Order: sequence, then structure tokens, then C-alpha cells
Amino acid sequence: MTPLARIALGIALLAPAAPALADASSGTEKFGDFLVHYNALSTRSLNADMARQYSIERSDKRGLINISIQKVAADGTAAAVKAEIRGEATNLTGQKSPITIREIPDLYVSYIGLFDVSPPDTYTFALSITPAGADRAYEVRFSQNFVAD
Repeated sequence: MTPLARIALGIALLAPAAPALADASSGTEKFGDFLVHYNALSTRSLNADMARQYSIERSDKRGLINISIQKVAADGTAAAVKAEIRGEATNLTGQKSPITIREIPDLYVSYIGLFDVSPPDTYTFALSITPAGADRAYEVRFSQNFVAD
């Protein structure tokens, strides 16, 4: 697993499960046999080497969302799966920022998305996630505060 995926997923996995409209920076939601892990943060908080490795601009005006999807087997084990993901971030005044989502190539399937932010503000994320093998898309919504440094 890449360092970015390891850190971001670690943050998501340590957080308690969050309801769809919770004000949280990270969470996990269950949809049938699928677990969706997510978190959002300012790219300013990324390590400089990590940001350079993944061509991510470190800035208070850029946000990053990390998403991973797992399918839970009957025995309780979970395996990462690929997914089609679309999303946008909306601030408190209703301005929308599309999220450009890309897969992070590694042994572990993880996705990152970049979007513009104008702190201080709260952003609501609306994600449509279709895991491989699923017969429909799942909707994830959560909010995150972005503060000015």
C-alpha cells in the first residue's frame, strides 16, 4: 500500500462509523456486502514528499478526499474492490466544486479526489460509488470543516 493510501485509510479506519449526514472528516458506511471508507482533509496537511510523489499541490485552497471500498465475504474477511466514483463538494453558500477522482495504483485499491476549497468553510460531499460486482450505485454524503491556517 502506498504511504498516502496507508495514512488516509488509517485515519478512516480509526474513526467510528458515521451516519450519511454526519459532520465528520472520516468514516465508514456499510451497503450490503460493501464497506466504503472515506476521509477529507486539506492538501496542506500532506507530507511534502508524499504530495510530490502523487503530484498533489499542497495548499490551503485544495482539498483531498480518500476513498476505499471493500467487499465483505461470508466469513467476515474483507477484500479491496475497484469502483466507479463520481462526486462533488458544496460549500455553505451552495457553490459546487467538482471532485477529480483517480485510482492510486498499488496492491491495495484506493482512490483520491482533489477539489478547490476556500477556508474557512464547511463542505458537504456527495459521492456516487458503484463497486465492481454491485448492481447499483451507493450514495455517500458527509460534511467537513476546512479552517484557514
